[in-house]
Amino acid sequence: MEKNVTISAILVLATFALAFASANIYPEFIKWHVYIVNGLSNNQNLWVHCKSSDNDLGTQILSQGSNFTWSFRIDFGHSTLFWCHLKKENVCESARFDAFWFDDRLFEKCGWKNCVWTARDDAIYLTTLDGKVSQLYYQWDAGD
Repeated sequence: MEKNVTISAILVLATFALAFASANIYPEFIKWHVYIVNGLSNNQNLWVHCKSSDNDLGTQILSQGSNFTWSFRIDFGHSTLFWCHLKKENVCESARFDAFWFDDRLFEKCGWKNCVWTARDDAIYLTTLDGKVSQLYYQWDAGD
């Protein structure tokens, strides 16, 4: 009996070790981080309001070069979704977009951990954490 318990415990530990070692197979085990970066020019402030169906992260005002970040884990139903409304201060341009959703392509672009959204003068970009690669994702809209 004691031998069976030991073997069962080893199997459980091995399963968890394998799951954490291959977290890209199980994104629910990853602690994800989303960053909104103010990459605007001319010392423009950026108004940021992000939320999910469960969490309203409030309105943040980011000075040029600063960022707002939050962390979370994906739910096991794969329904985790965060969306944001960004607005340039003193300019009638804004953007509403999904900042995180369950998608393998997004996970790869986020390096399986960090989704960095950079607001630039011309558009919103998904940027690698080191800042070397950026991909245009969303355009600014005129008005609210």
